[in-house]
Amino acid sequence: MLIRHAAPEDAAGCLSVYAPFANETAVSFEHKAPSVAEYEQRIKRVNRTHAFLVAEDRGTIAGFAYAGVHRERMSYRWTCEVSVYLGADFRGRGLGRALYEALFALLEQQGYRMMLAGISMPNPDSVGLHKSLGFNEVGVYSRIGWKAGDWRDVMWLARQLGPETHERKMPPPPGPPARLPQPIEL
Repeated sequence: MLIRHAAPEDAAGCLSVYAPFANETAVSFEHKAPSVAEYEQRIKRVNRTHAFLVAEDRGTIAGFAYAGVHRERMSYRWTCEVSVYLGADFRGRGLGRALYEALFALLEQQGYRMMLAGISMPNPDSVGLHKSLGFNEVGVYSRIGWKAGDWRDVMWLARQLGPETHERKMPPPPGPPARLPQPIEL
């Protein structure tokens, strides 16, 4: 299995992982999975500013992780949101951790200081993964979205990257996206 940067050509494979979450569960707040063309554009957009990684197992996309903008206002520029999705056959094998660890290293190189993850509840596996990687719960938006026949809560978790965020001088803004020097073989 390899972890590598996603390319637009990976959109169909990523959708094979993501579509069940959007179409059949409350994990994603999208009510319908996007088209392949829309997902190609997402991969391009994320890769312009952050990183979008895929895990590929003998030509099949097993999962993916990516980061994106948290909010547009300038004071948030050191903060990003992260997400990870795994295919059903690849859960519980450490792949989410491997994808996230590679992503987090790139985000830290890029200059990000804080990562946030929003998790639709209940989702004990995702909460457990994030907490095992050093995320701490910062709050819950109660009944924030309607999905799968009910109002859903979203738990927000945060994890710091890099040095402590108590500098007296403003740190440099994050730079261009960091890239893996080569695919990571698992």
